[in-house]
Amino acid sequence: MGRAFGILCVVLGLWIGIEIFLEGTENAFGGVFAKHAPEPGQRERTLPQRAGDSVRDSFARDAERRERSLPE
Repeated sequence: MGRAFGILCVVLGLWIGIEIFLEGTENAFGGVFAKHAPEPGQRERTLPQRAGDSVRDSFARDAERRERSLPE
């Protein structure tokens, strides 16, 4: 019985962590934690959103650098 309870706690903890990681505190669990989130104008971005922005910026800078290096 102790193992089953331990496994249940681990699974529950992982689910909570993944939900907050992917949705952020503002949207996780239907907005239960929204009162702790920043103001709407200063919305917190989740890690995957920030990583996506970084990758898009990197691709844009690389394309711009290639354009400048090509002979006319």
